[in-house]
Amino acid sequence: MKVTSWNPQTNGYAISKGNRELNDALGKYDVTEGFPRPYIRIEEDASGNTNITNSEIAYLGYEAGIGKGSTGLTYLGGDNSVLRNNDIHDLYFAFYSKEVGGMIIENNRIYNNGHYGLDPHTRTHDMLIRNNTVHDNGSIGIVCSLDCSHITIENNKAYSNARIGIMLSRNMHDSIVRNNIVYNETQGIFVSKSHNNQIYNNTVYEVRNGIYLKNMSSGNIVHDNTIKRPTSSGIQVNTGATGNTFFHNTIVDAPSNKAIVTDKDSIKVSDKELIGKDRDKGIQTPNKFGDNIVTAHQIEYIHTD
Repeated sequence: MKVTSWNPQTNGYAISKGNRELNDALGKYDVTEGFPRPYIRIEEDASGNTNITNSEIAYLGYEAGIGKGSTGLTYLGGDNSVLRNNDIHDLYFAFYSKEVGGMIIENNRIYNNGHYGLDPHTRTHDMLIRNNTVHDNGSIGIVCSLDCSHITIENNKAYSNARIGIMLSRNMHDSIVRNNIVYNETQGIFVSKSHNNQIYNNTVYEVRNGIYLKNMSSGNIVHDNTIKRPTSSGIQVNTGATGNTFFHNTIVDAPSNKAIVTDKDSIKVSDKELIGKDRDKGIQTPNKFGDNIVTAHQIEYIHTD
């Protein structure tokens, strides 16, 4: 099955040029409405499943304003639905969900969308996101935000998205990020205001920061990840992120003194088993150590001046 927009006047796909950009000074989005295009929306009172498999979904959705639900492929209902083996591309937003449970999103190729690739949102729960390839989207590849829980993100490949490969945001909790490959991103795996998650067995390379915890994130366990060639830091922890545990991560070819970085009193080294070249330059912290725990890391090939 193939579902797209079509403009008979141009004999081509409908193009919408609307946009939303976060205005940091005002703390809200600046919105420019776009030319209307068709979109797919499963309504919140939908009963049963809405499964989409073996299809191409393309050139749908537009900017009609925050919360309008016209952005592309939106699930507001349809618990336990399946999204499998699809090509999803050139949507305004590729996938968005709200208060949906039990979905499986697997084996999809998600690319060239205007903003996010996969965006489970607002109390989405018990979702499995696996074996997807998410690349060249206009913002974050995979992001779960605002009270999402029990999400498993595994065996995905995220690369060349405009901002971040995988993000856990605004009280995402009790979830798992494992066995993913992330590369050519500004941030590899980014955790903000999120708690009690497990991040392990991921491979992250050619990014600015490999794994970044900030904004009061706590209780996360980060272990057995491999981070290669970060341009800024391998693991970074700041802005009040406390009570997290890091162990058995391997950081290769990081800038000198920046394999593990914190800008606040937030790191405690419980076991200085930092193995490899220039291991004494592996951790950078300006002040005393705090209550995150860092133990048993392998740090290799640190750049030096």
